[in-house]
Amino acid sequence: MKTVMAWLLAVLLTSCASFSLQKPQIHIADIQPVKTTLLEQSFDLTLRVQNPNNRELTAKGISFDLNVAGEKLATGVSNQAVAIPALGEGKIKLRLYTSLGSWLKQAGKFMEKPDGKLDYEIKGYLDGLNGWGRIPFTSRGSWNN
Repeated sequence: MKTVMAWLLAVLLTSCASFSLQKPQIHIADIQPVKTTLLEQSFDLTLRVQNPNNRELTAKGISFDLNVAGEKLATGVSNQAVAIPALGEGKIKLRLYTSLGSWLKQAGKFMEKPDGKLDYEIKGYLDGLNGWGRIPFTSRGSWNN
C-alpha cells in the first residue's frame, strides 16, 4: 500500500511540474503615433512576445503601464486574443494613451540627459493565460536620441 501511495504521489508531482510555464519575454518592437490632440496622444505599440515553452501560449488579453525615466508615461489595455506558438514568437499591436502632462515631464527629463538616453519599463499582465488566470511580465530597455 505504501508503494502504491508513493507511486501515485510521484505521478501527481510529475504531472503538476509539466503544467508549469516559463514567463514569456516581452519587448517593444515598434511605436507609431496615431492621433494627437492638445490633451491626449495615442500610439500604436507593437510588442514582441517570445515563448520559451514547448507548448503554445494563449491569452484573452493584456494590460500594462509604460514607465519612462521612472515615471508613468502611458497605460494600455486590450481584449485582443493572443496566441504565441511553442518555442516561437509573435507580435501584439496595442493602442496606448498618454497625456500632455506626462509628455511635458518626459521632455524635461530628456533635456536633462546629456547622452539623450531614456530608460523605459513595461509592467503588465497577460490575462487568461492558457485559461489559468494572469501572469505578470516586466521588460526594461533604453531609447536613444
